[in-house]
Parts: sequence; C-alpha cells; structure tokens
Amino acid sequence: MSSLTTPTSSLEIDFGALDFNVKLLKSLANPTANLTSPGPKVGFCAVIKQDAYGLGAARVARRVAALGADLLAVYSLDEARALADVPIKTPVLVLMPVSQLDRGDPLYRLAVNGRLHLVLHSEQQAAELAVLTGRIGLDLPVHIQVDTGMSRGGCLPEEAQRLVDMVCRTPRFQLAGVMTHFSSPGHDEAFTKEQARLFRQWVDAIKPRLIEANKKGKLPTAVHAANTAATLRSSQLHATMIRIGQGLFGYGADSLQGDAEHIELAGPAAALRPAVRWLSRIVHIQEIPTGWPVGYANGYPLSLSNRGQVRVTGRKWDRIRTAGPQEQIIPLSERARGGVFAPVVGRVSMDQITIDLSDVPLNIAMIGSEIELIGVDPTAANHLPTLAEQAGTITHELLCRIAPNVERKYIVSDEVPAAGSGGGPGSATTTGASQSPTVHLSSPARAAVA
Repeated sequence: MSSLTTPTSSLEIDFGALDFNVKLLKSLANPTANLTSPGPKVGFCAVIKQDAYGLGAARVARRVAALGADLLAVYSLDEARALADVPIKTPVLVLMPVSQLDRGDPLYRLAVNGRLHLVLHSEQQAAELAVLTGRIGLDLPVHIQVDTGMSRGGCLPEEAQRLVDMVCRTPRFQLAGVMTHFSSPGHDEAFTKEQARLFRQWVDAIKPRLIEANKKGKLPTAVHAANTAATLRSSQLHATMIRIGQGLFGYGADSLQGDAEHIELAGPAAALRPAVRWLSRIVHIQEIPTGWPVGYANGYPLSLSNRGQVRVTGRKWDRIRTAGPQEQIIPLSERARGGVFAPVVGRVSMDQITIDLSDVPLNIAMIGSEIELIGVDPTAANHLPTLAEQAGTITHELLCRIAPNVERKYIVSDEVPAAGSGGGPGSATTTGASQSPTVHLSSPARAAVA
C-alpha cells in the first residue's frame, strides 16, 4: 500500500476483551447461576448509545447479541434505525422521549415484531403514544422511568405511579420495564443509596400493578437502575437487569471512589479488560535546538497539551496487518508490550500532535514508526481512564470524540493482559496547520509529528 493511501490513524476494538467483559459482568450479576439453572435471574442490557461510543454500534450489537444480551439501549430513534437491519433478534430500547412513529419508518418493522421498546417520561407523551398505537394497531413494550434524583429524564414518583396505572389500562401497551438512573454511583455512595431507597420504595408501592402487568403482558417487567459503576459497587443495586455501557469495553471500575470495603465487587472489577487501542504513526522528525518552541496536534484532547504520553511501540505502521473486516485472532503479545513512552510537547492542534523523542532509541523512532495513543495496559500512562482524568473529562467523551474517519478495526485477542506488562504512553498525529507554539524544550531534542 502506498503512503498516499495508508491511513494515518487506526482504532482497534478488541472483541476478545468485550467477550470477556460481558461474561464477567453477567457472572457478577448472577453469581449462583449454573448449567442446570433455568436462566440468569438478572438480565443484561448493553448500552450502545452514540454508535457504541464511536466504536461501531452495528458490529458491537451483533457481538453482544451473540453473547446473550437481553436488551440493547440507544438514545434516539436515529440510533435505533441504524440497528434495524442488523441480523439479530435482541430488542432495542430507545431512551429519549418518543411520541410518534410512522408506518413507513424502518423501525415500524421492529415495533411490529415486538423488538422496539420505548421509555415513558411523562403522562403527555404516554397519551400521545396510546393514540398512536390504537391508530396503527401496534402493541408496544414500554418502560417507565422514575426520577429519583438524576433530574435528567423521567418523572417524579407520583406521576410515574399514574403512568403505571395508565399503561395497565391501555390495551396496546405492555409494561416491559420500570427504571431509574443513578446520578453518580461512582463517587457518591450516600446519594446512590438514597436513590436506590426511593426506587425500591416506589417499586414496592406499584407491586400489585406489576403483578397485574405480568399476567397481562407477553413480557416480564424488568426492574433496572444500575449502570456499570453501580453494578460494581453493590449487588443490592442490580434489581432484575443491569445496564452496561463503558463496562463492555473494560472501563468503569476506574470511576469507583471510596474505601474498598464499600465497593462490593472491586476485586472482580479490576479484571475488566480494556478493549480499545488507538494507533497512529510518526510522519516527521525534526531536530530542535535548545529553547526552540514546538507545538502541534489533532484528534486528541487539547487539554492533554504538554501532559499526555504515548507509546512508541517499536513496530512499523505499514507492516502487514491481519486485522480487517472480519475479526482475526491477534496475540496480545503483539499488541501491548514493549516500546518506549514519549511525552506530548506543545499544543495539540487540529491534525497532529508533537512528541519528544529525546529518550527514545533511534532504532525504534523513525518516520513510519507506530505510535500508540490509547493502550490496553491499565497501569500505563496512555490508559484511557488515565488520559480522561488528565484531560478533566470521562472515558465516554474521549471515545465519542474520536473522529468517524479514523479507521475502525475489529480484532480478537487471545490473552488476558498482566498488569504492568507493557503498553505505555504513545502519541501520534497527522499533518496539519501549525498553531502558536506553547512550550520550550530545555535541552536539544528530537521532536516527532505524528
């Protein structure tokens, strides 16, 4: 492949890690499940909003469906439409308020087959949907969201209880779920417990209606509240279904704060495997005199200017690669070990970043050398949660900001990484316009633009 057609950046999504994470989280929610049990007591909802956080919702949906996910959650109808033709049978839950659906919409096929679930946030929305289902003759599974303190969706307990009554009275509605959302289960244990108490109190109040709904409906009513952090904090928060987003890709345990004894599943959570690796290449190397200003970068948080680290892997970017449209088994030893860390220097710019190669051996740092921006070693400086903390943000945002034009590759690793086994800071950028320099090197150095 010529340099004119070689991509400058590539995102690896490791389905081996995803498989491991899903199985681990399902086992944590169902510790007594075994081969002779009729099925897991706690269901599994895979949250794949925003194109699975930029990692490819259709591909991820197929994978988690094969692993037995009970539900796929997206935010909008557009995100649900992207899954309409994916050859899976797993239902899709749309989290935003929806009150209209047309027979010509691709989602109508999902709805007819009972695979489209909607969330009720208000009595007005529910009334509009009730009219719609009667007009087009559609049985619709719905979930009622009660606001227990998140204040970002759903309705207060009193209105939510009226919604339960309304759903039970409406022939075309099926009460498929009741839900809430914890606002800060990672770092605010006290408020999470209070939200859980309010939710349990509300569920207890509507239990007669839930029994009635289960007799009437084709689906059991799921009770769900826990995201990844809540799932790991306490089994008391699991209810009858957990909703896992960042945990699919090995993240979420890093957000848990508090004493270990207050985090029930902290030990198993540490085994989650990071599934995302972002790679680029060195495109230019320049000798910089002492005191000379340097700067540049792109596709990488501006807040990591003069702070981030990347790993120069010691491999060539344009080597023959086995990963492609179909998943290939890639030994972890070929992906996460060895190399040398290099700091990001100067200002991250639109298309490139600059790294300091002063301490990197000449034989592994040259034009065309591979650079690892995000690695899979949780102990390394380019671990995604570490970078997110340095950037003053969260893992979700960093994943979602990776541009769609960055090539996505799906691979399957065959090992569990050992802590500290390698994988360090790495950075890369492509060519772009220069910006105002922001740093002066204190000694002669080699600066690489990636």
